[in-house]
Amino acid sequence: MKMIKTAFCLGLVWGASAYADPELHFVDLQEFNAALDAIEAGESPLSAMESYVAQASPVFQAYAQRYETSAASIADAYSERPGYYRSLPELEGYIRLREPEIVSALSRLEAMAPAGEVVPTYFMVADQRAGGTPVLAAGAAGPQINIAVAVDMIALTAETDMSEFPGGTGGRAEASDLPQVVIHENAHVLQLAAQGGLEAYRSIYSPEGGNMLAVAVREGCAEYLTYLASGWRLGDRHVYGEANERALWSEFEAVMDAPPFSVPGWFSGRHPDHADWPAQIGYWMGFRICEYHHQSAADSDAAVRDLFTLYRPDDLRPLAEAYGASLSAN
Repeated sequence: MKMIKTAFCLGLVWGASAYADPELHFVDLQEFNAALDAIEAGESPLSAMESYVAQASPVFQAYAQRYETSAASIADAYSERPGYYRSLPELEGYIRLREPEIVSALSRLEAMAPAGEVVPTYFMVADQRAGGTPVLAAGAAGPQINIAVAVDMIALTAETDMSEFPGGTGGRAEASDLPQVVIHENAHVLQLAAQGGLEAYRSIYSPEGGNMLAVAVREGCAEYLTYLASGWRLGDRHVYGEANERALWSEFEAVMDAPPFSVPGWFSGRHPDHADWPAQIGYWMGFRICEYHHQSAADSDAAVRDLFTLYRPDDLRPLAEAYGASLSAN
């Protein structure tokens, strides 16, 4: 769930005329379903996925470029877990049932933001490398930001054949988390708008612009803003976090100035000493820092603006220190 790369800095369409109401698009899911039908009719997975990729939306193409996703990589993922992949087109019906909730939450999120608008979301199938992310894709009025959601990373259900996942879920989320992902990724788009848009974008995902704390707050604030707008959380990592808050803060305080993503276990991978940590527990750590800043602020509206606008490590340290001090005081 990484932010947009700085290479996408020209020709952005951003204004009232760019988008109307929040839009959910299923064209890529439908094209993938056609590829499955072709496989059932005897076509090879590679050939079917080549057709799928060729017919896919510009948003899929932008996602595929970002994550080096190809027809071959999708065919390989399908061949490894065919039952799982055959279930993915069914998610369109589930998402459509929840569309009113999603649209309402997006409207509340947009109302909280000091600048910007929510953007269209495209649901697609990829190769289990990434879930949701904003991308810049070609549009009728020029390049536009959209949300790409690869449902293959967010599709586990009680009916999922876990024999196709002998190594565990590997950070994959439940299908019921799809609405939360849509709001979370739009929170990133609105953070970008509040910070001046693509032309003024400063990456906090590189050592030059950020650190572990900056990543935690960027992602954690998006999680918290999503929660304020919808009441939704991703999975149940907050249960572990709340039960182990002091220990987690002690661990994170020791590494928060380290380069982004330099310590495993917080945002990706597994910590060598903490196999029990839920995936991406650093998102929850950032959530708590942002939550404390908002709930303890004398000016609640100003604190919400901070959740969208703050990004510099030097500006974020006081938030983290205040949160840490609150734990010491209790």
